[in-house]
Amino acid sequence: MRIKSVEITNFRCLRHVDIDFDRVTTFVGPNGAGKSTILRALDWFFNGEKSSLSDDDVYHAADPTDREIKVKVVFGALTELDRRTLGEKYAPPGTEEFTAWRSWKSGSDKFTGKALAFAPFELVRTAEGVSAKREALNAARAEHPDLDLPAWSTIGGTNAEMDEWERGHPEHLSESVVSDTHFFGFHSQRKLSGIFDFVFVGADLRATEEAADHKGAIIGRILEKTIDRSAADEALENLARQVSDSIHKIHNAHLADQLSEVASSLTSEVQQFTSARFIKLDAQNPSIRPQSSKISVSVADEFVETSIDRQGHGFQRALIISSLKLLAERGSKNSDGVICLAIEEPELFQHPSQARLFASVLRELAQRPAADVQVLYATHSPYFIEPRYFDQVRRVSRVADDEGSVVSVRVDHATMDGVCARLKGFTTESAVRARWHQVCIQDLDEAFFADAVLLVEGDNDKGIFDGLAGRDKSFERDGIVVACAQGKEGIYVPHAILTELNIPIITAFDNDSGAAERRRRSDPGDAATEADAAQIDRTNMRINRTMCKYFDHNEEDYPVGKLSGRAFALDDRLETQLEKDWPEWQSTRNSLVTSGRGGKGKNAATYRLAAEECPVPPKGLLSEIVSAIRTASASVRGGSSQ
Repeated sequence: MRIKSVEITNFRCLRHVDIDFDRVTTFVGPNGAGKSTILRALDWFFNGEKSSLSDDDVYHAADPTDREIKVKVVFGALTELDRRTLGEKYAPPGTEEFTAWRSWKSGSDKFTGKALAFAPFELVRTAEGVSAKREALNAARAEHPDLDLPAWSTIGGTNAEMDEWERGHPEHLSESVVSDTHFFGFHSQRKLSGIFDFVFVGADLRATEEAADHKGAIIGRILEKTIDRSAADEALENLARQVSDSIHKIHNAHLADQLSEVASSLTSEVQQFTSARFIKLDAQNPSIRPQSSKISVSVADEFVETSIDRQGHGFQRALIISSLKLLAERGSKNSDGVICLAIEEPELFQHPSQARLFASVLRELAQRPAADVQVLYATHSPYFIEPRYFDQVRRVSRVADDEGSVVSVRVDHATMDGVCARLKGFTTESAVRARWHQVCIQDLDEAFFADAVLLVEGDNDKGIFDGLAGRDKSFERDGIVVACAQGKEGIYVPHAILTELNIPIITAFDNDSGAAERRRRSDPGDAATEADAAQIDRTNMRINRTMCKYFDHNEEDYPVGKLSGRAFALDDRLETQLEKDWPEWQSTRNSLVTSGRGGKGKNAATYRLAAEECPVPPKGLLSEIVSAIRTASASVRGGSSQ
């Protein structure tokens, strides 16, 4: 069993979101967008106390007539153990899904689930008060006199009899939403206990809170799943009995005679006032109840041993991360259930190499064939993004209504089917579905976090545009990322992914109009060279026409300038466009190379530095592209890009 989808309504900043989940689900988006709120809504669903919410947790612009917080979770991939634990009422043989809701309204907390039930009985179960329940049952009996429905007894007795009747009459059951208080409570004996365990690690969590030996803490859960204390507990109980026996013997040896003598004297005195009464004095043996073994956690290095709270934030976070990994590994080995790890900002206080390692280890755990670990992230770090798993990313953003008065959260998702449909006829579908490591999407990890993306062919293009932006205001300040597709035909896949995620994109590519002529000049008059040049010309025209088609532009052999669909075609190649729009750039680049500050040939770092330091500003198409991407970013941010 694992989480398949979640629907959240009226919870804090979430008016209504409907989200599909994978084995690894990564939430990205700006601060305050609502990423962590999604994880906290799930934590309330699974682990929240009944009194943990208040009116302040209701979405601020909720309809006054409908201020109900509701979280719906659909569980998929049910196993035989899951179906056996949930029972035929909720998971009949062969069913692959189970749905449960938790709702809160004006202090009333309710659990419901999708089950097979006799509809009239649900009116009895949901009625408020004994009288209303009795009336609902009597009405059901009157409406169905031939079904031998149970008569009213008590609330508990009637509920048990209705359950028994439903088990014996499956032909009269239909799919219904039924109330049940026994789904949750993973630290007690309830329906989901042992088959699905949700562990939430907030960004503000400290290791001292999770290093305690109790069931709610991560260390406590590890110990519970991996340490067998039964022998130690039994030995402690035996010791307690031995101590109790020893105390009794000590009392008999040292106090019994003295107490007997005093009791006899008291009896003699009492009998002067009454008869047939005797006084007894006995030593009171204390009740010894040994506690279960408790385990403490400390940190030792070469010189000293300290408590967890005396360690730095980085070490504390590393301990939590290591504990999560161990919990996932040990828990899955010692249980047939699933552990779901929900982690807010897993990159906090971590060295980059540690963050990358943590991301890779948890992904490996989640992708094991047993499917016994599910991982959820809310992150700001590209280390926790793997572009080939683009469909596991959920982009969270804030959007305003048409009047701009109410802001709500939107979650965008680039599905595999959606991306493949967008790419049909432009690239090989198997290359996307097979999740190969594709060069064209290697730079998408940062692009997923952007407000807008400038998609270019290669590193030199990126160097020029980053340098152009740096002359005024770096792209980072506008939430812009320049991503490289590593070739013109590599543009399709990243463009389709980013479009599905609803990220504004400006695309710039070379039309390569001078490529054939450059080949001719390499060996003029040679027949083979001329044949090569002709083939280059045909290939480039075909590619350009396909690019125009993709961007919904009239097909041209060699388009130049702004196309429809937020795309720009450079005249021949980047260097040709620089000569045309910005000849001073080449002089600056030559000076950098001569002075030893730049590298010869096509060098992205030198290209960028020359673009930043050229004393004359650019003109023409390059400047127009920079302006276009800033405008696209401003449309997302709702403000001016200047």
